[in-house]
Amino acid sequence: MLKLVVLVRRGENVSHEELVEKWQDAHMPAVIKHVQPDRYQVTFFDAASAPQYDGMAVLWFKDADKARRWYTTPDMVTTLNDGFFEVTDQKPVILVCEEHVIIDGPTPASAIKVTGLLRRKPDVDTATFYKSWLEDHVPNVSSALESTPGGLRYVVSHATMGGSKPKYAGLAEVYYADDAAAAAHLRQLGADNFLKYTEPAEFLNGYEVVGI
Repeated sequence: MLKLVVLVRRGENVSHEELVEKWQDAHMPAVIKHVQPDRYQVTFFDAASAPQYDGMAVLWFKDADKARRWYTTPDMVTTLNDGFFEVTDQKPVILVCEEHVIIDGPTPASAIKVTGLLRRKPDVDTATFYKSWLEDHVPNVSSALESTPGGLRYVVSHATMGGSKPKYAGLAEVYYADDAAAAAHLRQLGADNFLKYTEPAEFLNGYEVVGI
């Protein structure tokens, strides 16, 4: 199943709260009705700790061609006619991903979600980067999460399906029961070989809303 990630920033003179309200009340229903993904979730980031983006839409499609038609059509977002595009900076970041569910735990509505956006160092080849991510870094993160009370779920997505150089090489999504669990997990993490191949990650804290 193809996973489409869309990172969104609010427009000038638009508050984070305004964007979230428009996204939930108008845009999410419009996407469900007109785009018709097989699954659809939105993560709203903490505006204070993540100024670069206000939110992230994640859409899954069993039909890759259907997904491709959506994200390669320049005016598709505006044709939804829900007013959402006008309250953004109109420069969404789109990642077309292959998903790896590492720990498939529960994600209650109260869960804390930490999203890490990763870039590959320019002198590192693609195959080495993704191999190390799965073989070096994933076991490090997952073993620490499994031993952390309140550690819930861990998903890695590689932005390798879009056919062009994406802004990010991929992302990691980690879910926790609360802030204390997130802090405890981070304290357990040690260094691993993957750090040689990746730029420092951008971490964004938030919460997730399920559309479908």
